[in-house]
Amino acid sequence: MIETTTQIDTGEGQMTTFICHPERDGPHAPVLMLMDAPGIREELRDMARRLASTGYCVFLPNLYYRAGSDPTFGADVLEHGSDEHTRMRAIRTKMTIPP
Repeated sequence: MIETTTQIDTGEGQMTTFICHPERDGPHAPVLMLMDAPGIREELRDMARRLASTGYCVFLPNLYYRAGSDPTFGADVLEHGSDEHTRMRAIRTKMTIPP
């Protein structure tokens, strides 16, 4: 498995994107894998790796890139009240468009 993390230029800054694909010759059909609300974490990278192992090139962009440097969260981001959960909620709240 070949894995890389790259910065993709956008109109609002650079978006960190995890990319993985098989080592064998391509072409590899691209898959855009979108994160869920808790953000990028190792479980999502593992899902991307499993999908890539079947012959795809998987792109997993960090959609929270506007919140600053790579906000990657630990496993306890899903535990209500944990430090990681609180940090994730603060980023989401900062990005929310007011009604």
